[in-house]
Amino acid sequence: MTGQLISVSAVEPGQHRSLAGALATAPDGAVISVGPGRYAEALVITRQVTITAEDGPGTVEIVAESGTPLNLLAPVTLSGLTIRSQDQEAPALISQEGRSTITECEIGAQGWAALVAHERGAVNVADSRVTNPGGAGVVITASVRSQLRQCRFEDLGTSAVVVAQRGRLSVSGCHIARVAGNGVCLNGDASVAVTDTVIAGAAKPAVAVEEGANADLRRVTVRESEGVGFYLATTGSVSVEDCQAERAAEGLLVSQRTTATLNQFRVSHAREHGLRATGQSTLTVRGCVVTDVGGAGVLLTDGSTLDAEELVVSTPAGAGVTVHAEGTTASLTRLRVRDSGGNAVEVVEGATAELTRMEVERCGAAAVLVAENAKVGVDGGSVQGARTSGLAVTKGGTAAFTGCDVYGSGGDGVFVGKGGRVVMSGSRSRGSGGHGVQVTAEGSAELAGCEFADNGSDGVHVQTAEPVTVRDCVTRGNTGAGLRRLLADAQLTVTALTSERNGFPDAYLTAGEGGATAPAPGAASQPARAQAGNGNGDDSLSAPLAELHGLVGLEGVKRDVTGLVNLNRMAKRRQEAGLSVPPMSRHLVFAGAPGTGKTTVGRLYGAILAELGVLTSGHLVEVARADLVAQIIGGTAIKTTEAFTKALGGVLFIDEAYTLSAQSGGTGPDFGREAIDTIVKLMEDHRSEVVVIVAGYSKEMREFLASNPGLESRFTRTIEFENYNADEMVTIIRQQCERHDYQLDHDAAVMLRDYFEVLPKDATFGNGRTARKTFEHMVDRQASRLAVTSDASTSDLTKLTVADLDFLKPAGQPVT
Repeated sequence: MTGQLISVSAVEPGQHRSLAGALATAPDGAVISVGPGRYAEALVITRQVTITAEDGPGTVEIVAESGTPLNLLAPVTLSGLTIRSQDQEAPALISQEGRSTITECEIGAQGWAALVAHERGAVNVADSRVTNPGGAGVVITASVRSQLRQCRFEDLGTSAVVVAQRGRLSVSGCHIARVAGNGVCLNGDASVAVTDTVIAGAAKPAVAVEEGANADLRRVTVRESEGVGFYLATTGSVSVEDCQAERAAEGLLVSQRTTATLNQFRVSHAREHGLRATGQSTLTVRGCVVTDVGGAGVLLTDGSTLDAEELVVSTPAGAGVTVHAEGTTASLTRLRVRDSGGNAVEVVEGATAELTRMEVERCGAAAVLVAENAKVGVDGGSVQGARTSGLAVTKGGTAAFTGCDVYGSGGDGVFVGKGGRVVMSGSRSRGSGGHGVQVTAEGSAELAGCEFADNGSDGVHVQTAEPVTVRDCVTRGNTGAGLRRLLADAQLTVTALTSERNGFPDAYLTAGEGGATAPAPGAASQPARAQAGNGNGDDSLSAPLAELHGLVGLEGVKRDVTGLVNLNRMAKRRQEAGLSVPPMSRHLVFAGAPGTGKTTVGRLYGAILAELGVLTSGHLVEVARADLVAQIIGGTAIKTTEAFTKALGGVLFIDEAYTLSAQSGGTGPDFGREAIDTIVKLMEDHRSEVVVIVAGYSKEMREFLASNPGLESRFTRTIEFENYNADEMVTIIRQQCERHDYQLDHDAAVMLRDYFEVLPKDATFGNGRTARKTFEHMVDRQASRLAVTSDASTSDLTKLTVADLDFLKPAGQPVT
């Protein structure tokens, strides 16, 4: 009779004592209600029946010491049962025929699998728990689609869910934890859809899709995986949407010619790479984020292809995106890389990449590195805060940069090294610590419609014999020359160059090649300054020496530096006359308070020595302890040597040099002293190739020189930088006003002089920095004062008055 109720109880009279007895009398459609207890049975069910725990989940346990407790050869409904196999060769439940429904059950085994659906069997499992310390959780090989909903898989000896052969499975809302294998493993021609599922603590790849399997993964979260989060190595199709991998070995690995699509995929805290594609695979990425991984954010290699849009990468420990090996190609649109520990984007060893509307903020090396015959095109890029070069092309690399803005690089804005070739148009390189663009070591470049402004050395620096073309470009406000060529045989073509407000005139030859300087063809005239000295004893001031004498105050410094210049000039004349040259050390100690122009004077000193032919370029490389000292044994010598090598031909300026000899009080290695020893040796090895200036407070610098016998013998001259007096401080503020189109009225100037007169010149006094901060505060106050008026005249907009000095603190408290 359909729907017949049959009761099973271990104690109640008049009821079946076993499920086997109940099944023997049950017709199709019968409901078997099982009372609390443990039933040792191995059942083969051939009828469509329902078996339910009378008192709910956890009250009925069906156990088989040998064989499978439940072998289903018909559609069966199971509810609230605990099903366990103690046979290491047998699953707890097998579905061979029909679709069975399993709800609120616990399924446990000790063998190779806990639940199996094969042949023509299928299961719909909901709100259940599966455990199996000896093997897998669920194994599906049947082509009829099974379902797992809101289930928990815990403590599995191998993989939690295995779908093989032509198996079909849907997984939703499940939680998988503590598995010795994969969370979900697909192979053969299997097909799986997984949604809203968490996999935690997998010992192998949390999701593995292999052979010819197909996978549709949505909102899958992988956490704490000892292996890869998502491993895709299949000839089937794979779609990954709104998934994430946290604290896996790698976030996602695509291999073996796999084609995969990622949408809104997130990787964080991977121990190695975030996304990796290898083995000629094809990876399409849309709206993905990779943060805080131990290796590269994205690593593409071995002939693979990447098509990415809206990819965001932040990798403090490694490179942002690496494209590696010939045949490997990448197309990245709206890529954003922030705070990478290495290069933001590196394309090497014959790989190719196209980047459109790229953004890079802060990276530990170059923003874009192109090397080893790689090819890159960047169309629209913003680069800020690269630690070394903004854009670097070397070792046979080729790059085209269009519409790029490179700002605030620690080294050169654009560096073209050995065998590198760059075509750059409609771009800017601004505010770098080195040159705007440097072309060197057999590199070549075409620069068209570009601007190189406010860089720490030259705007365009050419020291290659290969062709360099500069067309319709602007060099403005650079510390060095707008355009400087160091090789007489350089193939340099310049057309319509605008060069203005640079620190030095454009130079076509080095001093060693005759000292001749000339404006570039089509260049704008330089600001009026004294003519460059010819180095043969005439009295006219060179441009850098004239700039030195134009500095505010520093009379003793000017006198000392001029004396050194004259000494070097006479040494050169004696050499030309065939006379012996007296021994002299050009290395200097700059001692005094901060903000007194020590770096500026060091830069000018290098430029003067370059004009005299003593140095080949005269550029200045400024470093501090952090740039020289590493935290591992042997690392300090490497960092120090790298910094020293960059300064060859110019000036190595070591700010706060006394910190290298300061004891930390610890018991570990003294890496600062290692830096000193390395510098002393390098100074001896390159005695005629570089000038070293060490700077810092007077007392501390005396202690610094006494800390190493080699220092006192090499730094025999100390130049003292005195604090600026009140009149000089006001003069600096007036210069700031002139530079920025302001006027300082008389009463404000008097008030400032009185303030600076009584301001203590202790360790907190910043000299020129204090003057510049004061000017900035005055501009802020004026803006606030005039913002509430609608009829301010042009005169009002330019005038700074006593009303703009209300921020001045009582005597003894400097402006902050």
